[in-house]
Amino acid sequence: MVGRDEDVGVCMRRNVKSKVNLRHICRRWGLLFVSLLFVAIFVSSGCVSLFSGVSPFVLGVSDQIVVRNEVELRSTVNNAVKPTIIALDNDITLTEPLVIPVDKDITLKSTSTSKFFKLIGKDLEVYFAPDYWPSTGAVISVEGGAVLRLEGIVVSNPENYRWTAAVSVSVSGTFILCSGEISGGGVSNSGVFTMVGGTISNCIGGGVGNSGYGTFSMSGGEISNNPSFGVVNANIRNGVTGERVSGTFSMSGGEIRNNYGGGVSNSGVFSMSGGEISNNQATREGWNYLESGGGVSNSGVFSMSGGEISNNQATSGGGVYNWPDGNFSLSEKGVISNNNAEVGGGVYNAGTFNRWGGVISDNTATQYSDIFHSDGSITNDDDKTTGYMVFVVSIVVLVSVIVGGVFFYFKKRTKTVTP
Repeated sequence: MVGRDEDVGVCMRRNVKSKVNLRHICRRWGLLFVSLLFVAIFVSSGCVSLFSGVSPFVLGVSDQIVVRNEVELRSTVNNAVKPTIIALDNDITLTEPLVIPVDKDITLKSTSTSKFFKLIGKDLEVYFAPDYWPSTGAVISVEGGAVLRLEGIVVSNPENYRWTAAVSVSVSGTFILCSGEISGGGVSNSGVFTMVGGTISNCIGGGVGNSGYGTFSMSGGEISNNPSFGVVNANIRNGVTGERVSGTFSMSGGEIRNNYGGGVSNSGVFSMSGGEISNNQATREGWNYLESGGGVSNSGVFSMSGGEISNNQATSGGGVYNWPDGNFSLSEKGVISNNNAEVGGGVYNAGTFNRWGGVISDNTATQYSDIFHSDGSITNDDDKTTGYMVFVVSIVVLVSVIVGGVFFYFKKRTKTVTP
């Protein structure tokens, strides 16, 4: 009986210990879960700056500085010594471009939650080389080392002076568009531009021009209704060294739609993993003189692993036009569908086209509805499958030859010869 009582006591102590351990484990995992949930809500609740070069700064109300005119706005920007939120209390028309100086971290927003107040450029005509087109210059210029965020305001060039950018970002400068609108002139980026929301529309020169030194990432928002391309991602030549430098554009969300020069013109490096490029037209009136590539005109490196290119229109390459020096890859969940052209409704390929998955379907054209392959090279799933089959068959034949040879050799050595 004593032994049994001791056993019972041991079991009870083990059970108590197990329950304590279980409580510790549950508490530990519970804290981890709550922490992860808090981080997820914190990141997704607004524009939280978690990327390089941007101070982690949460938009608030109590610490914002309200400005009512241009003098107050410029003074607050220039005197900022820490990340500063500036709230516009009404529309402000600038007499000259607003410069965000080196090392300043500025957020511009509206005091109203129901109305976007405007920051408007002045009708000041200047000229720039080499084309000498009239321009107002940028409404806001972000210098290298500076950070600008826009949340809930409108930045626009005057109606008759919309040839260049409303926002210009210098090399090593950072611009984040959280919400609000940019119109009249788009964004000219040579630094880091992150678009998580908002709208860029009605810009004559195009929605976004990303130069060879620029990095543009788009996870939300809309670039739409521009008379030219939605986005131009450029490969440019350095005027001093002569080397070519490629702009980098990554799209994981958002929409590029209803632009009349085409959705994206890429001569740099463009990766698409999500979002939509839809309802764009490559028209001569929209400055796409060759009327090619309704969704994407590619002469650089374009990889598409997700997202959708649909309902675009062009004379050639309704969805994608891949030029002779272009390299286009389609894989995983990328979809090219319901585009229209005279030749190559889905894809017109004149360069290098690598297809390791994705969907190209339901496109329409007078000739070659889904894919038209001109000069260049194309690698697709069938080629990949054939390659694997050839490899497997070769291995099987090689193993058979080796096994057969070994069997024949030992059979010959063990064979009994009768006199």
